[in-house]
Amino acid sequence: MDASRTISPNRGREVDVRTHYTQDPSNVQSGGMLANGSLVRLSSWAVATVLRAEVLPDSTVILADPQTAGSLRVRPNGAIDTQGGRGVWARFWVHCEPDDETAIRLQNVGHQEQRGTAVFLTASIVPADQCPAAAPLPEPPAVLLSDEQKAAFVRDGFLVVRGIVGRDLIDAALRAINHQLGQGSAAWEQDDDGKEKLAGEVGSRHSAAIHNLLHASPARGLAEQLIAGELSPQVGGQIALRFPLPEGRLGRPPKHEDQWHIDGMKKHAHMSPFQLLLGIALSSQADDDCGNLCVWPTHHTIVAEAVQRAHVASLSSTGHDSSTGDEWCGHRPALPAENATQVRLEPGDVVLAHQKLPHRVGLNRSPKIRYQVYFRLSSRQHDPATAAQQGLWENWRVRPE
Repeated sequence: MDASRTISPNRGREVDVRTHYTQDPSNVQSGGMLANGSLVRLSSWAVATVLRAEVLPDSTVILADPQTAGSLRVRPNGAIDTQGGRGVWARFWVHCEPDDETAIRLQNVGHQEQRGTAVFLTASIVPADQCPAAAPLPEPPAVLLSDEQKAAFVRDGFLVVRGIVGRDLIDAALRAINHQLGQGSAAWEQDDDGKEKLAGEVGSRHSAAIHNLLHASPARGLAEQLIAGELSPQVGGQIALRFPLPEGRLGRPPKHEDQWHIDGMKKHAHMSPFQLLLGIALSSQADDDCGNLCVWPTHHTIVAEAVQRAHVASLSSTGHDSSTGDEWCGHRPALPAENATQVRLEPGDVVLAHQKLPHRVGLNRSPKIRYQVYFRLSSRQHDPATAAQQGLWENWRVRPE
């Protein structure tokens, strides 16, 4: 039986996916249309960037996003993104279209082998001279962390490295963000948690201007000196804007001492979705109360121990009543307000923070928007489900002496 349907991928975009149900995998043809390095563009906007082909020995193809470390995949639920690795959901057979030598169909291996369903994406081959932007990014200059900097990161749970990202990359990101801000009510959309986020390409996980802050600067290399092994595919950054307080609220008192968090603590019982928070400043935060990131230095150790206790309690029969909403199961540590530090940054500065470092965003009493972009990075070996019990420095290159 043949059927057609539209699968709706992440972020609400719709992509035409011709889906045929077949009981005979032998009907699938592997194509030799693509060579290593061939450029491919999907016919929809589910993935906006041009992808680069890698032909595997079994004649299947992986399509990598040159701006990131990820590859095209069709997830089991039909969502399409470039967060894939090298597994079956990120591999494709190539079929040619008889009437157009540049038109191809990409048949997903995972859906055929795991579900018995033939899922096709329509795409086209792009001549290299028509898409210079798809060329791999030049290797950014290396910035080596000193032993003192690495020791400071281990001790304090965070580290600021000055002037890492160039002005041209910062301006490109600001231009993309400000262009989207000028779209009126269309500038915003709801994220997966129901909160407002920037819409459009810059707010998606496919913005080259945002990707390049990490991949075309030495910032990624800083992370690779801290995290052990190969980094997991990273295909998007969080645009974090902090708007000024209105005139009548400039005297608002500071936030309470219990207003801190670690990323993921309300979403996952393990509270360990990634390893390293990497922030890139796009605007000046030379003083306190400019919307600064606020951290509790050295308290990542205390918080990590509390996460372990909370995780054990959540798995035990004596765990908390979930109706109370206490994800810490009574083990949330009290952090003195006087120990909090507002991180002062200038455009191009990079802040590296352990995922277990407690933090919050500060008030913005300045007259300007605070612009920042955050990337959340992990080793491929990082297992969120077991990370809480493995220790604070599992899968890190650095650790206490």
